[in-house]
Amino acid sequence: MVKVRIKRLDHQMRGIGTIENKIVFVPKTLPEELVDINIVLEKKKFSEGALTKMLEKSSARKEPICPYFFECGGCQLLHVDYETSLNLKQEKVNDIINKNFQQKFEIKNIVSSDENLFYRNKITLQVNGTIGYFKEKTNSIIQVDCCYICDPKINFILNVIKDNMNINNVIQIIIRSSKNTGESMIIFKTSGPFDANKIISLLKDYVTSIYVDDTLVFGAEKITEILLGYKFYISPQSFFQVNTLQAEKLYQIALNYADMTKEDIVLDLYCGTGTIGLLASQNAEKVIGIELNKEAIRDANKNKELNRVTNINFYAGDVGKILNKSQYKPTIVIVDPPRAGLDSLAIEEIIKIMPETLVYVSCDLMTLVRDLNILSKYFNICELTPVDMFPQTSHVESVVLLKKK
Repeated sequence: MVKVRIKRLDHQMRGIGTIENKIVFVPKTLPEELVDINIVLEKKKFSEGALTKMLEKSSARKEPICPYFFECGGCQLLHVDYETSLNLKQEKVNDIINKNFQQKFEIKNIVSSDENLFYRNKITLQVNGTIGYFKEKTNSIIQVDCCYICDPKINFILNVIKDNMNINNVIQIIIRSSKNTGESMIIFKTSGPFDANKIISLLKDYVTSIYVDDTLVFGAEKITEILLGYKFYISPQSFFQVNTLQAEKLYQIALNYADMTKEDIVLDLYCGTGTIGLLASQNAEKVIGIELNKEAIRDANKNKELNRVTNINFYAGDVGKILNKSQYKPTIVIVDPPRAGLDSLAIEEIIKIMPETLVYVSCDLMTLVRDLNILSKYFNICELTPVDMFPQTSHVESVVLLKKK
């Protein structure tokens, strides 16, 4: 064991200390704490340590509500109160932006979540003799009776399965729920024979849909969710924001930044199942959505029909390549790329289009600053609003407003 004084947190919310002038990262610790640790990973330039004993606690520390917190890697901030976690995330955003930009622009206060526990509408559980989550950085499974950041209905279904079901030949269980309609879906991933009839009889009173691998064995093909008055289908593979109430705030900020009129043509890039584009359609002349995933585009078109929207068209394909071959002349472009950010061709094509307004929704600050550094040569970066989409974790979502120079 080694004593370490924690000086600050990194962007993953791990404590940072030093041992003989070498950096050591210690998860689940806070600034000013003195701790005993075991070194679990030794690299040339840094080490990673596991907390073994708390010698001096931070005044910000609280007892985590979750009994799995110190083993599970899902949450990083359950050992501080929610206001402190928001401050830590605000500092993270300010630090990353200020270190990467000479140009100054306004960074708004982080938008808090009305629910910072029991908010997730989807979880993926691992199964191997027991049901739970992987222990951090291992393939061993921690049995979970309650996940404190997922919807109570999901926890209820988890316990019905755990208490009553034979889980032989099940390797993974995915549970999805809808905040506003009460519908739910469960997907069993299997490695061998599986009696679907027993599962149906056990769960049919509690769920809307049951899938075994890719086969629907009970109920509706999709469940529905409502965002800002629009209905959206959710299929087994659909991407959908895991915090429904925060998704409404995030998308409303994006729409406010876009500030559309009935004369605007809007390009919705990386549109997924069409959420932002469909919400934008009520205020725009026309919306065009582009997404690589063909299944997502199929769902987007069904969502278009479900909401009886006529001024939007969706196209499946690589965003950059479609733009390269198109003649789109949008006044507003909204992008919501995956964690990897915008690819180089997509950026080139956005610069060629040169819309009056560009709204960038990001789930990764590092790829965001990389892309903004390129775009800032052609657009003024006006404002960034961080959103706490994933309370109790280190992740931050951001929305940025850019205007043509």
